Amino acid sequence: MTEDVEKTEKEEKEGEDEASPEGGSASRRPRPSASGVADESDSDDDDSDTDSDDDVDDDGKGAETKDGAKDEEETGEPLLPVGNRLRVVRGVAVTVVGLLLGIAFLILPTTPRGGVPTVAFASLLIVVGLLDLLGSFDDPADRVAATTSIEDLLAPAGLAMTGLAITWATIRCAVAGIEIHLGSHVVGPAWYAAILAPLGFVGAIFGGGLTLTQMGVLSESDRPLHRRHGFWLLVIATILYLPLLGSYSLTDPWETHYGEVSREILARQDWISLWWAQEDWFWSKPILGFWIQSLGMVVFGVRYEPGQMMAAVGEGHMPYPEWGVRMPIFLMTIGATYLLYKAIAKVFGRRAGFLGGLVLTTMPQWFFLAHQTMTDMPFVATMAGAMAFVLLGQHEDDARLVRVYEIAVGHVKLRLSAFHALFGSVLLVAVPQILYLLSKNVALNLDPRWGLRSPPIVFVKDSFMSGSPGNCGLPGNSGCEQIFPTLTSLQPALEALFWIQALALLLYVSWGERRAQRLYYLAAWFLAALSTMAKGPAGLVIPVACVVLHLVVTGRWADLLRMEITAGTCIVAAVAMPWFVAMYARHGEPFLDRLLFHDMYKRAFEHVHDTNQGEDVSFRYFVWQLGYATFPWIGLAPVAISAWLRRREEASGEALEEAERAKQSTSALLVVWILFGFAMFSLIQTKFHHYIFPIVPPIAMLIGVMLDELCSRSRELGDAFRERYERAGLAMSVALGAGLVLLVGRDMAHRRTDQPADARFIHLFSYNYEREWPASLDYTKHFWIASFVCAGALLLVAVTPIRRWATWLFTFLACVFTAWTLDVYFIETAPHWGQRETVVAYYEESKKIPGPIISYEQNWKGENFYMGNHIAAFPSTGQPFKDYIQAQRRKKVKTFYFFAIPGRVGSLRSELGYTKELVTLTELSLNNKFVLVRATLD
Repeated sequence: MTEDVEKTEKEEKEGEDEASPEGGSASRRPRPSASGVADESDSDDDDSDTDSDDDVDDDGKGAETKDGAKDEEETGEPLLPVGNRLRVVRGVAVTVVGLLLGIAFLILPTTPRGGVPTVAFASLLIVVGLLDLLGSFDDPADRVAATTSIEDLLAPAGLAMTGLAITWATIRCAVAGIEIHLGSHVVGPAWYAAILAPLGFVGAIFGGGLTLTQMGVLSESDRPLHRRHGFWLLVIATILYLPLLGSYSLTDPWETHYGEVSREILARQDWISLWWAQEDWFWSKPILGFWIQSLGMVVFGVRYEPGQMMAAVGEGHMPYPEWGVRMPIFLMTIGATYLLYKAIAKVFGRRAGFLGGLVLTTMPQWFFLAHQTMTDMPFVATMAGAMAFVLLGQHEDDARLVRVYEIAVGHVKLRLSAFHALFGSVLLVAVPQILYLLSKNVALNLDPRWGLRSPPIVFVKDSFMSGSPGNCGLPGNSGCEQIFPTLTSLQPALEALFWIQALALLLYVSWGERRAQRLYYLAAWFLAALSTMAKGPAGLVIPVACVVLHLVVTGRWADLLRMEITAGTCIVAAVAMPWFVAMYARHGEPFLDRLLFHDMYKRAFEHVHDTNQGEDVSFRYFVWQLGYATFPWIGLAPVAISAWLRRREEASGEALEEAERAKQSTSALLVVWILFGFAMFSLIQTKFHHYIFPIVPPIAMLIGVMLDELCSRSRELGDAFRERYERAGLAMSVALGAGLVLLVGRDMAHRRTDQPADARFIHLFSYNYEREWPASLDYTKHFWIASFVCAGALLLVAVTPIRRWATWLFTFLACVFTAWTLDVYFIETAPHWGQRETVVAYYEESKKIPGPIISYEQNWKGENFYMGNHIAAFPSTGQPFKDYIQAQRRKKVKTFYFFAIPGRVGSLRSELGYTKELVTLTELSLNNKFVLVRATLD
């Protein structure tokens, strides 16, 4: 058949498909065109149609052997799909080049600024080589859904790259503290970053959408980019979250704790063993959050060297290193939001998915933790993404294959599919870990005694350093020394061989896998593995437990056979396990005792670091916290969750459409997610406000589904009695919801005797709930206004003629509240929960009168992060402090600066003895928890 005939038949078939309505049920299959590619055009009704950008075709057979054909005939699907012909020579050559390049740069004496990009490039070469080795770029021509040339992609891809370049350059300038001079006006980093960073990122999103449209992944005739709900969800999230993301202080103690540990990874050039000042080894949390922060510092040019983090202040600039550590968290947040949107849109429609994503974006705990470098967002974002892929897989045709897109690069034609996106991501996480492990047993031979006979490369046993380079010996820091692993027989190269085998088995069993449902489930395994890397076994246990419980509730046991347990186990092993095993080999039992038993087991069954003395920590504890975490959506949360019961009753009818059964099944999984998470964290003895965070996403999705139903019901006409009954029930629900909004708002605005209620939001992510609220800030009236306005808007939802507009008004008010909270409340309170301002004051004052800086009786790690750990730290005072001061006085040092807690300035004065001058240089209105003190000794 000629190309023109194929094109004509394809267009005719696509025209037939466009005429048919499209639903979101699992049984729906798009009819294939003459080329075997399924058409997936959506109707023009943006409000109610299900999302159908499924990236799949209808050809479920693929390449197979005779035995495979027999198995498929008996079981309906192949046990192990056979892939394309191997590209052994080319694939192995590219892989070996990448392997040698990566190890060479890992053993060279270079800094992370040059080494990280090079190793990333080497890892990319290895990934491309392995995918080419599998022949994955050679899928059959009859499965190609769209063809384009590299020339056609230059314009849209160039727009995307330009947007990314603007964002990157803007953040690097803000990190460096570079100012923009416009005539006589000087624009500081906080101002231009608030405009240029979101503008560039939106441009990158738009350019990326155009690139996918040009490739054929998105159909312009279906819906142009400006009519796509997912596009606008990303744009709104960017506008709300990005402008001031890095323009205020890291919050003590968790942001500064984890930021300091991440900084030490780069300063020590050790990506396995974690270190932090005053505490030596850091074993309390897994690695993912620290790795992404370290990468963010490298990418955006943070000065991580000892004593350099804020040194630009002394050079006349105002740096914002916070951008570097928070940007990866932002990217994970909007990625998880988009995946949840796709999962809900597939079953309930694009508008429901969009509203669910918007509800989640405007929930306080979600947007606060999107601005915190704690481990919680990497943990929950990846877990939510895993659950989204499970939902997508459950409602996908088990025989449908992913679509293939061809890109012509000269005479070479690359055929890409979702297979490359998934396994490319898995390999890009696993390969650098393997490279690093291999490099730990290889070294350059720098011994001059051997002369020309010396081999350039030698094999060595693993060793690593303790201490903080450049700060060794400073008070508060241990000395630096070389250490050898506890398990000397388990060398890193041997560990790497284990993970290579896991990857090899994964690639073998998935070599020919092109079924969309199976790839969805493999993606869920991958994100669950990342969640495990973020906060431990809970990242895997919670998704698996929720899915199993859902199978029990719905009786869909057959799905268990399709969830790729073998391949998923290989993914978890190759992605999540290398760091845990490497840490155990290096540090032995003490590492496991601290991470698993002290910070996980004991937190679950005992009170560890519990700061909730005097509060009710029964199951009601998290009911309260969910009120603040989901405000103002808490008014709709109870009815949205209970709506599952109504869907379950409707789904029990024998004649019910499959689409409705899919909605009931999806609702059931979301409710199981909520109930299991709530029960699990309520039973844990140690309670922090943010522990309930994992169940915020499913609550948001159910509220989004309810909002979509409210918009639809406003236009429905049906049985008069049922209509009156539903109106009465809805009126009662929104009335109770409005009362709940007022109740939570009153709790946020009510002045308590021990502490103002303004701190309710700060407590969603802070550690010590007894820390004093700044007297200069009062948001009582703001919270009262927000509560009454949102409650009033919610009451309007009960009025049928304006229900749809009232729903959108309530959503708009939630967006306004989000913007105010992030850009006013958060900006004004952040200086009082961090140490950025006091460090800036030190650099400015030390330019006038030089003197060393000392941390006096505190251990919040902000003093370490912002000083690059180059600071004499005394968490407790006594003779060592007095000896240090005397030693400095013998060196003729007369002026000292101190970071201190205001209430301890008096004890500082008494310990210093006679002083010529002792002056507090910062006001409590700037920072009410830390002050900068200058002491001049006689």
